[in-house]
Amino acid sequence: MTEPVLRIEDLEVIYRTDRADVRAINKVSMEVAPGEVRGVVGESGCGKSTLAFAIMKYLDRNGEITNGRILFNGEDLKDKSNSEMEDIWGKHMGMIYQDPTASLNPSIPVGEQITEVATAHGLASRKEAMEETVDLLERVHIRDPEGIINRYSHELSGGMRQRIGIAAGLMGKPELLILDEPTTNLDVTTEARILDIIEELKDELNSAFLYITHDLGVIARIGDGIEVMYAGQIVEASEIAKLFEEQFHPYTKLLMRSLPDPEGKKGSLEDIPGSMVDLTDLPDGCKFNTRCPFRKDQCFEAEPPLEAKEGKHRAKCFFAPIEGAEETESEEDEGRHLWEGPPKLQEDGAILEVRGLKKYFGSGGSWLPGSNEPPVRAVDGVDLTLERGETVGVVGESGCGKTTLARTIIGLTEATEGAINFTGKDVTTGVSRRSKETLKRIQIVFQDPRSTLNPKRTVGQAIARPLIMHGDFPRNEIPQTTADLLSAVGLDPKLAERYPNQLSGGQKQRVATARAFATNPALVLHDEPTSSLDVSVQATILNLLLDLQEDSETSYLFISHDLSVVRHISDYIAVMYLGNVVEFGTAEDIFSPPYHPYTEALLSAIPVPDPGLQRKRIRLTGSVPSAVNPPNGCVFHTRCPRKVGGECEREPIPERESENHLIKCVIPKEELKKAEPVLS
Repeated sequence: MTEPVLRIEDLEVIYRTDRADVRAINKVSMEVAPGEVRGVVGESGCGKSTLAFAIMKYLDRNGEITNGRILFNGEDLKDKSNSEMEDIWGKHMGMIYQDPTASLNPSIPVGEQITEVATAHGLASRKEAMEETVDLLERVHIRDPEGIINRYSHELSGGMRQRIGIAAGLMGKPELLILDEPTTNLDVTTEARILDIIEELKDELNSAFLYITHDLGVIARIGDGIEVMYAGQIVEASEIAKLFEEQFHPYTKLLMRSLPDPEGKKGSLEDIPGSMVDLTDLPDGCKFNTRCPFRKDQCFEAEPPLEAKEGKHRAKCFFAPIEGAEETESEEDEGRHLWEGPPKLQEDGAILEVRGLKKYFGSGGSWLPGSNEPPVRAVDGVDLTLERGETVGVVGESGCGKTTLARTIIGLTEATEGAINFTGKDVTTGVSRRSKETLKRIQIVFQDPRSTLNPKRTVGQAIARPLIMHGDFPRNEIPQTTADLLSAVGLDPKLAERYPNQLSGGQKQRVATARAFATNPALVLHDEPTSSLDVSVQATILNLLLDLQEDSETSYLFISHDLSVVRHISDYIAVMYLGNVVEFGTAEDIFSPPYHPYTEALLSAIPVPDPGLQRKRIRLTGSVPSAVNPPNGCVFHTRCPRKVGGECEREPIPERESENHLIKCVIPKEELKKAEPVLS
């Protein structure tokens, strides 16, 4: 039997704080073998990242390994000094971080940082290392790698920085590679490329991979085994196929229930009640007992062991398997009532009509005056209609124009050409020239609420601001209105006194949603509102948005790279590529043939949480072309696996339309209908 690269035995990690000791890792044992991808999943705060940093011996200063062993190739790392670990980091053990900004030096070109991994350990000469760097950047789907290696991290997009971090982690070809949410903010095609690379390296190098994620679809695709963590403990462990076939621990079962259905079934998702337990005050007995719908008296009296339930499938539960067990209400189930705002304005006709919308930036991005370079065509002739109470999802790769479309609609950037009509009124101007009523009725929720919540203002002050600026509320009623809004998004009104840094990511996202609904908007734009959330919080946010929409008849423009989420919440979906909408239709139409070839490729890249699901894989070649000089004709023809010839390069591209389903493609719809379904 092959010896594991990594063996962890009864590991315990405590963070010392002024208030109390935080037991972040509690008696964790696991193994990772050569050529194996071992997944670690669970909600935020369950201990996943702490486990990774403990293995790397890279804990914060107040973190301490108080018990257990970390055996790497048979050698205990627990008592090694930083200087001893420097001989291991990069060369034998690597890590890819969730936030690449934290691991990239802003004062050194990114190419130098990647080559340093090899040159510092004497693995290659500088020239050889730079050639390997260019090759790695091509493999992680970065356009113009020879130019990118000379750039600094602040000159790159978030997605590009993430891929730079992945290339740096792969550079030393380590025996153990720890990946901490490496694809969280990447679009599905780039994510698929990264997962392909991991599979190739697993076979090529026979390395061991510890893959930390909240995306069960990702680990279902590439994982061999999986550990489920809760409150610093492993509560279930199994081979991948066995876990997705049957879950023995209630927590794992609830995680699976909170995922959008891959077949697009509508309705509320089953979110996990309550929130993660306080690690400074853990409950007696089972640590999940306050949230478990299957709990019994014994669960509060003693802690169950992590024991085998079926073969190598282990679970930390007295009553596993739990099929057919009677469910109870959680002690921490948070009540929620729907927001009863000011009287709704009655709009006739479409809420939003966008016609021929274009947004071009500068002269090829050049800051030089008088530059004759062509502009960046971020949005290049988009038509959209959004009716009252409808949701239109917008999907596509990073850089396709999704966020620019939203920012132009709300007026944060001014349109170059085209028209934006809101409730029948022309609002094709910047936000500073829009009427107070328009500003009140269109709101936006951004991807990262940390960047939009003032850290010096309390939650209550953040929500009260739009009420003061645009609302119809007497000042003495604003505190109660703020409390009602917090309750509407499932938060305790007492949180109004806290500051943003005292809230979790999911709580901050709910505060941002409450603020958006404060003025009773007719249209809310959502820009990747769930991309960084774990699946249980994501389910809560999606349920919340559907509840609020049902009550208020608000319309949503929902932008996301997660097609499963978009399918769950949307009535219609627009597929964007290089500033153009190449397909538009109902959610059902978009997920069934006929597809635009680009849509087909996006769907084939979705990481579905079902390792047994049969699917067709379409790997796009090349990179997204420059928006400065987009291709003639069909903008997708340079990467299209179904290109028919010169016809794809000539203008105009025919629009195949029937029953609100539009496909911009030269291939006849009858031919597109013959495509094999991507998911079956």
